[in-house]
Amino acid sequence: MPTLAVTGAQGKTGQAVIRACGQTWNIRALARNRQQAQRLEALGCDVVVGDMTENSTLRELFKDAHSAYHICPNFHEGEVEIGAAVASQARELEHLVYHSVLHPQTQKMPHHWRKLLVEEILLEAKPLDVTFVRSAPYVQNLKPYIESALGNGELILPYSVHARTAMVDLVDVGRAAAVLLSGELEAGCGWDLCGVGSISHEEIADLLTLLTGNVITAHEKPAPADTPNEIQMMFDYMDQYGLQGSTAQLRALVGDLTPIETTVQRLIHEIEGPES
Repeated sequence: MPTLAVTGAQGKTGQAVIRACGQTWNIRALARNRQQAQRLEALGCDVVVGDMTENSTLRELFKDAHSAYHICPNFHEGEVEIGAAVASQARELEHLVYHSVLHPQTQKMPHHWRKLLVEEILLEAKPLDVTFVRSAPYVQNLKPYIESALGNGELILPYSVHARTAMVDLVDVGRAAAVLLSGELEAGCGWDLCGVGSISHEEIADLLTLLTGNVITAHEKPAPADTPNEIQMMFDYMDQYGLQGSTAQLRALVGDLTPIETTVQRLIHEIEGPES
């Protein structure tokens, strides 16, 4: 099987990509330490241990690989520098897929804007063929908020309950990655991955009420005072503008999408345990 190199392999995105691609690719995963490496080896991955900010680590990861899926940790201040290093070390690859973000052109959220700058760097890294995955926020990110809501009947988040955002199930992100890496589509495109194009916290609370039979209401509560500045900037942006998208491109890639009801029900089962 051809080799797929995966940076950020230990995170939730990397795990989704590995699960979706593991049957058709030999996965070479990047781990930051030996503990991560052991978990990735248990999944059947070959593992390179190192720091993605180091050229030598990236060189080892990409050596003789056919393709790569690059994921930089959220809010990483060095993402642009890492992107430049990836561009310099990945030129021998047949294809690089970069995990970007929905609406990377948003300057008011620096972690989005950095991804746009990386996209520019990778576009200029000829002869490398690159594809951009612009993912909406994951439905799975709601899990800690849902867990609290199941206990006290209140879905509490740090921006307006009326703000409308796109969301996507991680399973569908993995499915899309598998299609984009298959070679069936031309490289060079950017794909918005939205499983639901627009939903509010009020609607999520209504969904929780329907699924659990208990009344759950949505409430806004400011983030703690020690919240990192860039995260607070994201909350402020979402409060004012939301982050809506379209499901059309993800449907074109993978067909039927995982309904948000299915994902939320799965999260409820995970929270309540097998005896619920």
